[in-house]
Amino acid sequence: GEYPEGTIVSTLRSGVLDEDREILVHLPAGYADEPERRYPVIFVLDGSSQDIHTASTSALMARLGLMPPLIVVGIPNVSGEGRQRDYTPPTMATDLDIEDSPRGGADRFLAFLKTELIPDIERRYRTTSERMLAGHSRGGLFATWSLTADPDLFQARFAHSPALWRDDTAIAGMLDSFLTATPGLASFFYMSLGTKENAEMTAGFERVRAVLESRAPDGLRWRADLVPGAVHTNNGEWATPLGFAALYRAADGAPALTGVRT
Repeated sequence: GEYPEGTIVSTLRSGVLDEDREILVHLPAGYADEPERRYPVIFVLDGSSQDIHTASTSALMARLGLMPPLIVVGIPNVSGEGRQRDYTPPTMATDLDIEDSPRGGADRFLAFLKTELIPDIERRYRTTSERMLAGHSRGGLFATWSLTADPDLFQARFAHSPALWRDDTAIAGMLDSFLTATPGLASFFYMSLGTKENAEMTAGFERVRAVLESRAPDGLRWRADLVPGAVHTNNGEWATPLGFAALYRAADGAPALTGVRT
């Protein structure tokens, strides 16, 4: 089949987006054997591309005792301009090469996640309250923007090769303002970039890293990694284990996310 064996494929009708969305769920090993156990969930953008390696990496690291097992939910894109529409913040043009390009629809896509997809997953599967979001490229831009738009929706975000350069790195100013105004923020944010990505991507990454260094409140755990030898197409896969390791590494003697609901 198109997806790895064991992938649960379903369709969710979205009233917010007025379209059907395919959803891919990868359950952790032992899910059926431990009917009382609950699991953290990671929602992965660019489903059918980025979710498969995320599921295999989290499964391996869980077997090694480096992190708890996760439920991995992949969200495939709809055809046409759906990806640009969904992942572009509403203040930015979806296509910089087209005059009068429509603004992004990330606000509607975030509403779909919050009011439709997350509740659906939490009804169908044994989840904890711990939610994560991972995005690559323009999906990484969305993950970064979502921190400023709805910081409490996810406890951890991973932005791999994020397209932070768009609109002259406007996201850096948005993040600066948000972090300055939100001293009580408690979250985890991870971003990565391959050392062989282009200068535009690198400049945006470094501008946002500088904002984090100067503005991040004490409650925001964050890390920005340059991944040696990685290019834009493979950095998401290479950096995923680094991001998980950063999240689940103990800080001040306490685990970040334990995978156990208390």
